[in-house]
Amino acid sequence: MLNKGIVTLFLALFSFLSTFAATSLEQAKTKVKDYVTNTLKLKEYRVMYNSASSSSILLMFNKESVTVPSDSWTFFIDEMPDQDWAHKCRYVFVSKSTGSLSVTKQLLPPSSHKGWIDFYTKSQNEKDDLSDGANPNLIDWNLYSNNLGSASSRCHAILISGGWDDYNNRQRYWNNCSMVYQMLTKCYGFYTSNINVLMSDGTNPAADLHLANGSYISSPLDLDGNGKNDIQYPAQRSYITHVFDSLKVKLTSSDELFIYVTDHGNPDGSICLWGESISPADFAKEVDKVNFLKSISVVMVQCYSGAHIPTLKKANRTIITACRDDESAYSTNDYSLFGRRWVEAVAKYDAITHNSCNPDKDNDYKVSMLESFKYAYSFKNTDAFNSDPQYWSDVCFGEKQYMDGLLVDTKTLCCTLSSDALRKANSRITSTTKISNAKVDYQTYGNIILKSGFKVSNGAKFKGTILACNSSNSNASLRSADIYDEFDIEEIEIDSEITEIENANSEVGGIEIYPNPTDGLLYINSSSTINKVIVADMTGKVIMDVNGGSDKVELDLSSNAKGIYVLKVISEDDNYVEKIVLE
Repeated sequence: MLNKGIVTLFLALFSFLSTFAATSLEQAKTKVKDYVTNTLKLKEYRVMYNSASSSSILLMFNKESVTVPSDSWTFFIDEMPDQDWAHKCRYVFVSKSTGSLSVTKQLLPPSSHKGWIDFYTKSQNEKDDLSDGANPNLIDWNLYSNNLGSASSRCHAILISGGWDDYNNRQRYWNNCSMVYQMLTKCYGFYTSNINVLMSDGTNPAADLHLANGSYISSPLDLDGNGKNDIQYPAQRSYITHVFDSLKVKLTSSDELFIYVTDHGNPDGSICLWGESISPADFAKEVDKVNFLKSISVVMVQCYSGAHIPTLKKANRTIITACRDDESAYSTNDYSLFGRRWVEAVAKYDAITHNSCNPDKDNDYKVSMLESFKYAYSFKNTDAFNSDPQYWSDVCFGEKQYMDGLLVDTKTLCCTLSSDALRKANSRITSTTKISNAKVDYQTYGNIILKSGFKVSNGAKFKGTILACNSSNSNASLRSADIYDEFDIEEIEIDSEITEIENANSEVGGIEIYPNPTDGLLYINSSSTINKVIVADMTGKVIMDVNGGSDKVELDLSSNAKGIYVLKVISEDDNYVEKIVLE
């Protein structure tokens, strides 16, 4: 009996001492604080603990989870607080019995923040502010007033911002969309009926937007301050499908589409939507529904956005992303760093300093997609993007794409010009064109066709430039040559950087030239009599001067060195210039 009493007393004493040895929540918090400040030595952080017990934690995008050790306190450390996901974070588990720490490194936060409580945070103060005084958390509705273009009814846009849930749907995503929407409507005159906006929970009046001051509001449906609702749909897959299905029926090959995506991104490239996601492959399938359009331009500022370039790149498209496929994209509370600079470029206006800016480096009074990218990219170091923005274009396509439409396929320079002018287009110069006492610089990415009767007089000068392609995804400089016509002087000046040609056949203005590239024999057919054919090498030296007299000419270039030559065909109707590759 005595022994039994001793055993009972011993067990009670052991239980009492074990209780004393167990790690409390407060002790666990202290251990995690020490780990953050002394081991990780983070400059910024947000630490939360989970007030609910669970065996696993489902992560954002609902694709993976973290296992929770039994009998542990659970903590979450955000190593880059207030930045877009995905980025570095950790799940820390403190054993209740031993007080030991175990750590799981991750890139995504919990799928739901219910049950998670903030207790230890340090973040940098925001210096830049795009808001107005009345509404300090959201962007000023009167940022843009300069008219830069006049979009036709053929210009359409889609804006997508998911948010995932109310906690992760930060004010910068609404601000990003508002900046773009204002730029489209106020600077370029987009019809509001041509802009589809898919944002967070759509028109649901529930609070879905997390402001920098910690409060929650329902996302304002008015993005440009005109008193009308602009957000139509939730940012969910079914509505993305609905929008593209509708455009597939509504649009034609004469229409153009601009797509803008902001928010979080998954390391596999998936776009964060409202409570769900869409992969690069599935998003590309939606965009491909309207692949018949005249042009498509895509700007993405979410993390890992570069993953969409391989799936989206096709003819008649340009793609701009804030980072590579293996990088996070950086933001402030108010906006995406790269995204803000890109909007500034196309709006020609710095929204923070309220000063104008000019990314128009070729001085054609318009900002192309390539120029907008180059301007935004130029701030990579000064703004500390900490990412490598990407650009892809279908050869020279991005140099011809503007927010209010693609560079016209054919533009006629006609009548009498007596003042300096610079035009850009794929060009036909009519026989009625007279240039007198003026300097005219005509630029094109295609061909320049001079109609018989075109005249330059009284000291005037006409310079036609076939522009080089400056696409960053192309290693070659294409189609670069200057054609001078000064009344009675014919001169061809060749750009030595020409390295290749992309056209297999040419048939413009009734003149057909084939094959190109050629191994020697070249055939020229014309709908009118060919008077003369001139071939010049890269130094400008004329190597062949052939008189015509019929509508067909055959040339044999096989005795010349392989390389690129410039061919000029003078017919009764046209003067036509083209590059020829001799292989």
